[in-house]
Parts: sequence; C-alpha cells; structure tokens
Amino acid sequence: MTGLCGITFNTKAAVMSNIPIKDILFIRKYPRFLEKTSHLKKQLQSIISSRGATTHYAGHDITFLFLGYGKKQRIPHPTIIEKLNSGKITDIVNIGGGGALDPTLKRGDLILSAEDIPFDTLQPLKVRIRKEIQNIIQTLANKKQRRFFERKILTSAKIIASKEERIALYNQTQCSIVQMEHCWFLRALQNVMEPQSFSKLYITHIEIVADVVQQRDAFLNNFLELFHGINYCILLNQHYIGKVKSDFLKLWLKSEEN
Repeated sequence: MTGLCGITFNTKAAVMSNIPIKDILFIRKYPRFLEKTSHLKKQLQSIISSRGATTHYAGHDITFLFLGYGKKQRIPHPTIIEKLNSGKITDIVNIGGGGALDPTLKRGDLILSAEDIPFDTLQPLKVRIRKEIQNIIQTLANKKQRRFFERKILTSAKIIASKEERIALYNQTQCSIVQMEHCWFLRALQNVMEPQSFSKLYITHIEIVADVVQQRDAFLNNFLELFHGINYCILLNQHYIGKVKSDFLKLWLKSEEN
C-alpha cells in the first residue's frame, strides 16, 4: 500500500484486469457531442449546476461537470457522490488545455498523464488507470496528425507564464506540462467519498498543449503565449479541446463495444 498526498492506493490494483466501464464523470464542460439539438443548454448546465449535464452514449451515462479553477474546486452534487461510492460511476476523465514546461513540446501535442504531481508536495498521486487508454490516445493523435507523449503533469495553484518559471519548474519536477485543477479536484473529491470507493476509481487525465515555452523571456512574448492559451482553451474551446473530448469518447467507448 502506498500513501501519497493524503490518499492511499493499492498500487497493485493499477495493473490488475480492468473492471468494465459503467458510467463516467467527465470533469470538464459539455462539448459538442452527438445530439442534433443545440448543445448550449447542456453546456451551461455543466458549468452552473453541481449536478452537471448528462448524456447517454454507447450504453453509458456520461456526466460533464465543470470543476473550477485552481484550488477553488466544485464538489459534485450528492447524487453524483452516491453514484461514485456505489460503483455506478467507474471512471473519471479530465481532458483540458495546459501550458508547456518542456521546451520541446509544440502547441496541439497530446499529453497522457504518466503521473500527476501537485505543486505543494511534489509527490505523485497514484491512481488506477485503464491500460487501453494509451492505444486510444495514440489512435486519436494519428487521426488528428498530432504528436502524443505519456509524461508527468504538474498541478499548480497559479498561472505559469514566463519562460524562466517554465524552465525552472521543468528542471525541478520533470513535468512536461502544467495545469491548475486536476490534483486539487481529486483531493476535494477524496474528502467527501468513502476511501475504499475512491481507491477503485479509474482516472484518465489528458492535457493538450495550449501554449508553449517562448523563445525569449520578454513581456510581449509572455503576453502572446498567454493569449494563445486563452484563445485555445476558452475562445476556441469547442473547435480545439471540445473536439478532442468528443472524439476521445467515441473512440474509447466504441472500442469497448468490440
């Protein structure tokens, strides 16, 4: 048994046979999906309501819930917590956009988490993962003609903008990309769930490189990369990250049917 960041996991469980996928909690806002009707209502529900927005696809209920920013994380509605504790929800998926710390990364690269590192302890969270996810992401990357890497991901409580900060954190942590929510959400969730139920969840964390390590550490360069990140993650979210979210779910859940 390994205890890290206040969470205890059976590390052997991560390599055991996967239990079947049941329902899924997707901790991001609702993307354009399969409905022929407008997705805007469900997108607003996923952002505003603690119940999130639920759709049914390939035999699974998928609940999208916007998780918050930084350490200010939303606690899911008690009905979601009940489903997590009962095992009805087996998987938590997080696909978002992050900032590169590794200077070799390019905008649009897909990063599957090998380990998630919270900035305050720098100790990795050990979670259960599904072995087939790596092949799914590789297939997705090939279809979209993007690069794919399995790397460590850092969770920070603040925006990391300057080249100096990015390089320093990369050298300190060996994390290739940084974002501001994942570890904080898992900690908040662990505090309201039954420990045994929490340890049985499968966690999939994917980040898309939205802004890169700039060539020069100057104000204008830092501002431009910050703008690229905002544009990628917010202004054009549905075109970039939203499309990756829906395409990943289609590939993953259809492959499970075969």
